[in-house]
Parts: sequence; structure tokens; C-alpha cells
Amino acid sequence: MPTSQEHLKQAENNLSFLEKVNSYMPSQFDWQVTICFYTAVHLINCHLANFGLQYRKHKDVKDALNPYTISPAKLPEDEYSAYISLQSLSRRSRYLVNEKDQNITSPNAFFTYEKHFSKALIHLDKLMQYFDKKYSMSLQKRKVNCSQLNYNHLNFFTR
Repeated sequence: MPTSQEHLKQAENNLSFLEKVNSYMPSQFDWQVTICFYTAVHLINCHLANFGLQYRKHKDVKDALNPYTISPAKLPEDEYSAYISLQSLSRRSRYLVNEKDQNITSPNAFFTYEKHFSKALIHLDKLMQYFDKKYSMSLQKRKVNCSQLNYNHLNFFTR
């Protein structure tokens, strides 16, 4: 089982990759959203590892993090929502689906735009704030350009 430090290192690597993709290919919002989600996955796995937990299925992770369970790894409601929202945005990016659309056979492709990237950064920043405070991770501030983002409320992303 990977250690919490190994997951933290991978999260940092993903953040570095996000900076590079954003700098060299800024309009690739689908990939940037996906990087945000997989950064969160490693922050979550770092958290779970601190409880000696490791899961292979997203459903099992969701159950362990759910604020309304007795799990020792449960998250506060806002952070749990941020993670679930990131997962949803990533699914949109990877599969061109909108999980809010109840029509499973919808003929529409749901593409990922800058507004989705902005939301992903906000959700990721919320998780980074929580885990940085909880585990004293000393996460670095990252330079990421997103014109639809209000940077005043973010701790870990700057222009």
C-alpha cells in the first residue's frame, strides 16, 4: 500500500503537470479538469492512508469519505461535496457526459469549457486548504491562468 507521503508526492507532481499544461496548452480544459481530479484523488488517498485505508473503487472511497457515515476517514460536508463535484467534472471531461442530465441516451455531447475548469480549481483549492491545515502538508502555491476565476478566494492558485 502506498504511504501518505507517496500520495502527497504524486499530488504535487500532478500540480506541477497542471501548471505546465495550463502554460503550454491553456485551452485544453478537459485535460486540466482531469488533472485537478487526479490531484484530488491522491490527496484523498493520502488522507485515507493515514487511517490505514486503501480502496480500488471510487464507490468505496465515496463511502469512506461520506460525512454521514461512521468512517474514521469521513470528511466535512463541504470538502466531501468538493470531491464529488470534481469527480463529476472529470467524468464530463473524460466521457462527454453530464451526470445532472437524467437522459442516459442523450444525443448531446457535453464538452468541457473554461467555466468547468474554474469550478474544478475552486473545488481542488477547497480540498487543498482542508488537507494542508489538517496534515501540515506545506502545499505550494501554483500559477494557473483561468480568466473566469476569482483568485481572491483561493489559497493555492495564482495568476
